[in-house]
Order: sequence, then C-alpha cells, then structure tokens
Amino acid sequence: MDSSEFQFQFIHLNSIHSTNIYAFELLRQKNSVEGTVITTNYQEQGKGQMGQKWESEQGKNLQFSIVMSPKLEIDNQFQLSQLVAISLKEWLDTMAVDDVKIKWPNDILVKGKKIAGVLIENSIQGREISHSIIGIGLNVNQEVFANFTRPATSLRLELDRFCDLQLLLVDLLEVFRSNYVQYISGKLNLQQMYLNSLFGFGTPQLYSDEEGEFLGVILGVSPSGKLQVNRNGKLKSYDLKELKFLD
Repeated sequence: MDSSEFQFQFIHLNSIHSTNIYAFELLRQKNSVEGTVITTNYQEQGKGQMGQKWESEQGKNLQFSIVMSPKLEIDNQFQLSQLVAISLKEWLDTMAVDDVKIKWPNDILVKGKKIAGVLIENSIQGREISHSIIGIGLNVNQEVFANFTRPATSLRLELDRFCDLQLLLVDLLEVFRSNYVQYISGKLNLQQMYLNSLFGFGTPQLYSDEEGEFLGVILGVSPSGKLQVNRNGKLKSYDLKELKFLD
C-alpha cells in the first residue's frame, strides 16, 4: 500500500454526543469506509480511558474519530495503539513542542502534563479485529483545565499562540497516514519507537498497585499491551486498571 491508496473522508458535526459512538453507528448502517474521519466542535459525552469524561471547551480543541479496518489479529491489537501514540508524538515534535512523551498506554504528555488522549474501540470477528474506531482528543486553544486527574496543557499554552484547528488536523492525519502505510508494509519497528518515547521507561518512578506504593522501573511492554515493571526486583505485568502512576 502507498499513501495514494489510503485517503481520508470527512464528516463534520457542530455538536454530537460522542464521535466514537457516531462512528460505530455509521459502521452498523454500513455508511462508512476506512479513513472516515468524524470531527466535532463539541462532544456532550466525550470519553476517555476507563469511562472517564474528556474535558474540552467548545470549539477550542480537536476532537475526532477515525474509522479503520486494520484486519489485525486480536493478539496484536496493541500495535494500533502504539501506532496512534507514535504518530501524535512525532507530529507534536514537528510543531516544536518540547519534551513530548507517551504515557502508557497512549496518553500524550508534554513536560509531564497531559495534552492528548486516545480511546480505541474495536469490533471483533473471530480472532480478528474487523474495525477500529480511534478517538482522539487534543488540547489546542484551551487555557484552563479544571477536572483533569493529571495536570493538563495545550498547544496554546506551550507555543504561546492560537492555532488553526483545521490546519492542525490535516497535518496530524498526514503523519498518521504515512505511519499507517509504512506499518502495513512492515517498515516500522513499532515496539522500539514506542519504548524510545515512553514516559518513565528505564527510570525509577513512583507507582501504586493492589499491594501499595513502590518505586519501580518500566522495563517494557508486552505484545498484548501489558506494562512490564521491575517491582522490588521482580518483574510484574500490569493491565490498564492495575497500576497507578504517582509521578
């Protein structure tokens, strides 16, 4: 596949309950193709990881969903999460944003503050993912964040200027498209690229799990997406809800 074979088609809605929910409805009605992008000025029920609400002021940020048909085996589904996170990180680098990191599994941090989040929801047939809805929220022109569990930031705060949402979206999608085409062609070492940008990788950080707080070191991520951490000299693997970052 080359970039000319993969094109985006846009649907813009002024307000919607959730771009991910709308995308799934399009799939149910068989009214979308791979590369359909649903954008909105405001989500009434924008979702983050673990059912959290995504906070966003109307018209100030990028909120969109992409319909994909990756035909991934279930065991490899984390690769799509890695691909999206890497693309966001690379794009922010081109914007001259400093100190961009990926916080496992796919939040994007700038100087330790959250600037973007990703929610991927899959449709499964047998042992294969037939469709993926990639929901992305990116803080662009918002300046005040009241309800984020981790301190948040935006492009406006980092670059000291307002940004054109439409131009940003086009540039970001181009980075994602290029990486997706290379990924399908087997030309990306996703695991190494992901680890190179992973927040806390190889350095002591404070965490907590069901046994309490501890100083641990991230050693890697399993193919299924579990975080591998050195906990007091023992290797432990964690699912999303099993580990809390305290730094």
